[in-house]
Amino acid sequence: MPLHFTISYFLVVLLYVTYVHGTKSATASADIEQLKLNYQHMNTKLQNLVNENQRLNLEVTRLQTRASDTTVAFTARLSLDTELSATGTVIFDDVLLNSGNAYNERNGHFTAHVAGTYQLAVSLTNFGKEAHFAVQKNGHDVLSRLYIKSGLTYSSSTVVVAQLNAGDVVQVKGQYFPTNLREGLYSVFSGFLIK
Repeated sequence: MPLHFTISYFLVVLLYVTYVHGTKSATASADIEQLKLNYQHMNTKLQNLVNENQRLNLEVTRLQTRASDTTVAFTARLSLDTELSATGTVIFDDVLLNSGNAYNERNGHFTAHVAGTYQLAVSLTNFGKEAHFAVQKNGHDVLSRLYIKSGLTYSSSTVVVAQLNAGDVVQVKGQYFPTNLREGLYSVFSGFLIK
């Protein structure tokens, strides 16, 4: 039974009992007036609580929608050993995870769909040649560099925490020398939205 109905019922019963017993004193009339005021006050409080509950439900729905819209996490690796030109973008074409669809396996670009703080990690393994790489934002801002010395097989890794705006693009590019990269879990690009 709703609270306002219970209060109304109680007030009607009280008024009826007062009338039946013939209490007509000034005190009883004052008590009835006070009960009416209390009832109006409780009705106002109840309506305020109903309004606040509706507002909070809308806020919860908005936050749930926002949380599901801003999930960003990806991991991609090379599916084959890859020969890279001196300034080519490393295209990690084997996508293991792409929540939020922010990573494009056709061009190797990670695009931030929402502004926030991101963690990005790159691990590369080459064979034979010295190699230099840059983790670039928007094609020119270098967030980090990787160096792999020449030899049989060497690796290099970096982790970057960066503030990105919506629309910023991050990619891994070769620098200075052509190189050969190892496939699979030897060469991986991953990232996620922290906040």
